[in-house]
Amino acid sequence: MTATDTALSRPGSRGMEVPRPAYPALRPLVIDPRPLLLASAGFGIALLLQLVSLIWPSPDITGYGVTLLCLCSSLVVVRALYPNGNRFLFSTGFWLVVTVFFYMVLKSIDTWSKDLISDTLVEVLWLTIGFILTYCVAFIWTGRRLMNAAVRSQRVLPVIPPGGEWLLLLIYAGFKVFGVLLMAALGGGGDQLEVLAATQNAGASYIFRIPQAGNVIFLGLLFHSFKTNRGWSATGIALALYLGEAVLSTSRLAIVMLVLTTTFLYHRYRRPIPMLRLAFISAPLVLVVVLFGYARNIEVGSAGAYAEAIQVLTDEPTLVTDLFMARMDLLPEMVLGLDLYKNETLQSLNGASYIYAFLHSIPRNLWEAKPPLTAALLTAETHPIAFADGVNIFPSLIVEGILNFSYAGVVLTGLLTGYLARQFERIMDSEHLGATAWSLAAFTFPMGLFNEGVHSNFTGNMLYMTALMALIYKGLLICGALKRQRTTL
Repeated sequence: MTATDTALSRPGSRGMEVPRPAYPALRPLVIDPRPLLLASAGFGIALLLQLVSLIWPSPDITGYGVTLLCLCSSLVVVRALYPNGNRFLFSTGFWLVVTVFFYMVLKSIDTWSKDLISDTLVEVLWLTIGFILTYCVAFIWTGRRLMNAAVRSQRVLPVIPPGGEWLLLLIYAGFKVFGVLLMAALGGGGDQLEVLAATQNAGASYIFRIPQAGNVIFLGLLFHSFKTNRGWSATGIALALYLGEAVLSTSRLAIVMLVLTTTFLYHRYRRPIPMLRLAFISAPLVLVVVLFGYARNIEVGSAGAYAEAIQVLTDEPTLVTDLFMARMDLLPEMVLGLDLYKNETLQSLNGASYIYAFLHSIPRNLWEAKPPLTAALLTAETHPIAFADGVNIFPSLIVEGILNFSYAGVVLTGLLTGYLARQFERIMDSEHLGATAWSLAAFTFPMGLFNEGVHSNFTGNMLYMTALMALIYKGLLICGALKRQRTTL
């Protein structure tokens, strides 16, 4: 393996950066033969088991067992799209594998242990296999198309000028203060969750996205410090502001994303992290998710709520796994959604949800008849009581595709996701500070898209936040916090 295979760069002495190849995602796709052979063996064993079942019929083998083996083998095919483990780690393919493994493989095993396997569940797993394989086809095709694209030898890229880190920190702190003032003006004594719930239909909740979009500055500082080994003092203060807000708002997502993003930047710009070590780092995140979720149910931003949650989880440690697995509700909802589609309780959307996704940011007080999210349509039928309380359960990109274009929607969404995933990696691998910071804000793509679907809060929020971040980027150029510099790639 050559040095360029890892697509890593390390700072040299005196903080000088050792440049890495521009646009690693534009290099020829190199298929790793080892996982490909392993995947082929998995599919071969599944076929053999299916043939054996013709002689000795066994529902467990012909149904769930073979399907689960093929699903795991398809995930190994995704790993084969990357030349080595370093390139696979934290890639779009990595997040797809993590999503399917936790939400579908582990959840289906948990369902099997409770003897709740149904024909529809097996069908959902086969549809997921089809989605993954079409994803791989689109990913490979897009990679070849990118290789044929002309890459200019010179580009004008944004850079942080000397001392610009402190100006960026000051602006970032301004966004945090703006968020506090918003809470004081609109909060009425409530916490952020209560304010968002009270203002979501009036359009005011979108104002609270502005300080969140300001986090792109923190991500830019973090990326800059890891890449150049400069500006760590300003980045450290920005980190303290970010963590303070996350703890006060009991945002488990913010904590988890910070750990993962920092680990990724260390992996890419310092030293590759072995998969086993990453698993060791990630294990405590399960506890964080459960702890913050339990504390949020008690009281947001309360130290006493954290103490009470810790005491309960200490007394009943089995709650950790029970609460974590309870959040893996994607697969059961997919099964219910497919059943409702087949018995025609849910009518075909004929592609309309993909159009509505671009109109999602319009407040409902301006568009009273705004169509509900795909998740809302499904949850209203599957969990009406929870839906009445304002809860939506994710339907998955796969079920949404079926609701729009029947089973052809699985193929279409697989192709679309594979194309977008490859393009996303191209952006993340670029040397553009703004583009990389944006990609870090959507770091786990396509996890959210797979879970929620296109017509979802994920897509609507991503489009809206992208627009806000573009305005912030232009403002930073105007005020001199960023400057354009012509560089040879």
